[in-house]
Amino acid sequence: MRTLRLAPSVILLMAVSLGSAFAQQEIKLGDNAALRYWSAFAEMQDSAVTDQQAKELNQIVAGTSPYDDLKFKELVEKNRAALDTMARGSTLRKCDWGLDYDLGPDTPVEYVRKALTLGRLNVLYAFHLSITGEKDGAVRALVAGLRFSRDVANGGTLFATLVADRLIVAHLEAVAFVLHVEGLSAEQRSTLKNAVLQLGPEGLDWQSAMKLEFGVLHTPDSQVSAALLRIRSTYLTALENPSLLPSLQKMIVNAPQPLPGMIPNPERVLGAKKELTDKLQKTRSMLQ
Repeated sequence: MRTLRLAPSVILLMAVSLGSAFAQQEIKLGDNAALRYWSAFAEMQDSAVTDQQAKELNQIVAGTSPYDDLKFKELVEKNRAALDTMARGSTLRKCDWGLDYDLGPDTPVEYVRKALTLGRLNVLYAFHLSITGEKDGAVRALVAGLRFSRDVANGGTLFATLVADRLIVAHLEAVAFVLHVEGLSAEQRSTLKNAVLQLGPEGLDWQSAMKLEFGVLHTPDSQVSAALLRIRSTYLTALENPSLLPSLQKMIVNAPQPLPGMIPNPERVLGAKKELTDKLQKTRSMLQ
């Protein structure tokens, strides 16, 4: 009889415990920046961009062409909601894209392409805000963009890291533009300085990206597999010691087929890593 009398209490306790567990799970999901970024992707409106506009946009983002607000203000204003959603997501510390690497080379990477579009729009947005006199807004957009760009690489392979690298460099170009053309207050400069410092000296975790990149390369051939392991070891070391680049390139060229065509170009990767490191150092110096 005692057992029967206690059952309602036990059931109530279990219900409370399960409710608490689901509540904790909901909080964790809500704190994931990637979910906010996916919402921002869904809000993007870029269908009106012509091939010529896309080319001009790429040149502006790369810092090789001046920004023309008359051409792009409508586009960035149309995407303000998406960019505001992205900015809110960038304030969250956790970013988990939920990638399933059990799929190997077939692991979906569509989020990276969407992130590239959104990040470029954010650079144009910062230009737009700066030119229209909204300097505080421009600074907030640049800070959010730098955080978002770093998050793009989170848990991703080399493709995601290279896209994140391009977006960080583009935002650093925009920082330089705002500093030299518009001028900023001490507080605004300090805000940007802290955002750049938070990226660290290299900006991205190239080692982790390359480990994941090699992790999705599989081969049943034992000879090819052994060569892949040797290349992997030298590649990871070369990321910290570029003097090994010639030896690494030779290993890749002489590797059994199909490895030479599967391994990412180490010269390109090391070049991108160095460019980002140099750009970060230059930007930090400008913000002193």
